[in-house]
Amino acid sequence: MGWDYAAFRAELDAHYQRGPADISALDEAVERRCGAHPEWLPWQRKAALYEVAASLAEPVVFAQCPFFYELDLGRHRREWGFGGLGSWLRRSPEGRALEQRAAAWKVPYQTLVLFNGQSDVDLDHHTIGYDNLFREGLNGRIARAERRLRDELDDAERAFLEAVIAGCRALNTLAGRFAQRARAMADEQPDADVRRNLTLLAEAASVVPAEPPRTYHQGLSAILFVREAVGSLEGMAVSTLGMVDRLCGPLLAADLAAGRLTLDEAYDLTRAWLAICDAKFGSEAFDAASEPGDHVETSTTVFIGGCDAAGAPVYNQVTRLILRAYGELRLLNPKLQARFSPGAPEAYRRDVAEFMALGTNALCVYNDEVVIAANVATGKALEDCRLYVGGGCQENILQNCEIHNRASMFFSLPRVLEATLYPERWAEFCAGEAIELVNGAEATDFGGLYQAFLANLHTIVGQLVARRNVGEADGWRYNPCPLHSATLDDCIDRARDVVAGGARYSSGAVDLCGMGTVVDSLFALKTVVFDEGKLPLAQMLSILADDWAGEEPLRQYVLHRVAKFGGADVAAAEFARQAFADIAAASSGFPNSRGGHYQASLFAHRQFMALAPWVMATPDGRRSGDPLSPGMGPSLLALSDRCDLGQVLDAIEPLDLTAYPVVAVLDLKLPAQSRADHIDAVIQRFLSVGGSVLQLNVVDQQTLQDAVTHPERHPDLIVRISGYSAYFTKLPAEVQAEVMARTQVG
Repeated sequence: MGWDYAAFRAELDAHYQRGPADISALDEAVERRCGAHPEWLPWQRKAALYEVAASLAEPVVFAQCPFFYELDLGRHRREWGFGGLGSWLRRSPEGRALEQRAAAWKVPYQTLVLFNGQSDVDLDHHTIGYDNLFREGLNGRIARAERRLRDELDDAERAFLEAVIAGCRALNTLAGRFAQRARAMADEQPDADVRRNLTLLAEAASVVPAEPPRTYHQGLSAILFVREAVGSLEGMAVSTLGMVDRLCGPLLAADLAAGRLTLDEAYDLTRAWLAICDAKFGSEAFDAASEPGDHVETSTTVFIGGCDAAGAPVYNQVTRLILRAYGELRLLNPKLQARFSPGAPEAYRRDVAEFMALGTNALCVYNDEVVIAANVATGKALEDCRLYVGGGCQENILQNCEIHNRASMFFSLPRVLEATLYPERWAEFCAGEAIELVNGAEATDFGGLYQAFLANLHTIVGQLVARRNVGEADGWRYNPCPLHSATLDDCIDRARDVVAGGARYSSGAVDLCGMGTVVDSLFALKTVVFDEGKLPLAQMLSILADDWAGEEPLRQYVLHRVAKFGGADVAAAEFARQAFADIAAASSGFPNSRGGHYQASLFAHRQFMALAPWVMATPDGRRSGDPLSPGMGPSLLALSDRCDLGQVLDAIEPLDLTAYPVVAVLDLKLPAQSRADHIDAVIQRFLSVGGSVLQLNVVDQQTLQDAVTHPERHPDLIVRISGYSAYFTKLPAEVQAEVMARTQVG
């Protein structure tokens, strides 16, 4: 194939530096069509948008790229959904009014910095039903919708199904236009390698996504094009490329057996396909013109390993090609996620460990036993749960049949502890929300205080979800997604939009931040105030209100003499086990507006830092404004800058992380000289103790420090943050400091 990586990146960069396309003519065309029919339902308006896009969009074909995806519909290069033509309904006066109404309820919660969140409907973190594309193609989905239209339906159901058909036909038309343009370019192209790229592209666009892919190249093309098209046309982002080795492995095997493709050619295709993400988003390495803080979020994942719907482990040539490409190109994105199922082949374990030993720090590990069991426990079918992926970062979603509201409600657990201990400070909030909190400051024993905290957590989360449900329930009015719905199980059969609850499963998440901080704080109160009786509760609360001023001896006692989660103390470990279970129960099970329920999550992204400045001093010895504990892990107060690996993993073992079906993330830092066999041993131990998701950084503290002082010496130093990887030298100073402060285990 002779793929030229440098020319490929230069071509994409030249295009995207021009900025988003002017779509005013397309907006006006949609406005004219919809303005002539004020009686139209939202799905009829969305169908008009699809039809305008199919006729007026100008697909962009890149000569150096053998794949098609860029519709040039007004999205910024660093956007994976949300804007452009697809957001027309949200940008309309009616849509803006609905979104503003949905935002108004957040004011009292955000004034108290109880949570950080996004849109009530979560415009991000979603998945396509890729298996349905591979089984039926869009023509098969059109046929399903046409059969369903023969049934007795109401006006809304009929409008939805007609929009499903319009959306699928629009994508088929756009793919045909890509094919036509690529053929015309190939006819004028003197370079044989470029001509072959264009011919391949045209052949694929003539088949997919209308029909199921028949070759490896067509499979990759279908995934990429539909993902990007949905992001451009729906105003809602698809944040995963799915389980690519499971989907495309059989296609590659058939190509190799038939002699249609060599392994070297397959590798070139794999490299080009994966490299599009970093090239499109401009995630280039550090250079003199770059400023700190230039990290680019892509919200795009790709999965390897795991298992199929029957539970058989997945590992094939595609798995190996993907790992090889990441190692060679040192890609940041798509975010590489490695699933581990029971019985994962030894070769898979070795390949992943050897890749991680390279120090690229661009991969995280999922434990299938925990994640699948956690989802099954919520009432989902085992076969569906086995096909989970992570949408955006690590928040899991079932690939073909689920919509979720996963990473849009990052909730501050320490603030609930404050509300429990200082309820008078929350009186105005409680009156406005018509809720009552239990006064934990009046507790005469620890059991009373602990139950007050759990009761208040349940009350506040319940009210927060109830408020959110109002905006979520309006989602179909200002951002219906019939094209997205077309790919997912049950939406067509139910004749209902995914945004309105048409998918098989509709879930939400309460992303709990500061778990380790709260567990240690509660245990400190139990130990110091109630068990040892060193001081009364009222005095401790006064000390905390003054940020430990004048009480350094007591603070040092709490820091160094009171056991914490992550240590070896048996009583503290048992308390942590109980607290993890109780907090999950108190924050789970609330119904959403789509017929599903909210689930507990210990995916905190960067919010354990973002929420921290508004959290007062805590009983674990933390000062006001200091960082909260990350994810499901122990706080930095519980661990020194170095500790024994076994100590951290032993702390996980008593916990039942299946109570956190959205995932529970643990961050660890290993020395740069770690060998592959050591890394494999760490992963296997993590899996055996029942961990959920593991983020590893294989890097030395000295290297990080030198990169801060001399960034020009480390242009391609990559670190894993919370749900993404980034060039260390491009991170803001506070994020660099957090990475450096993480405990190094060995």
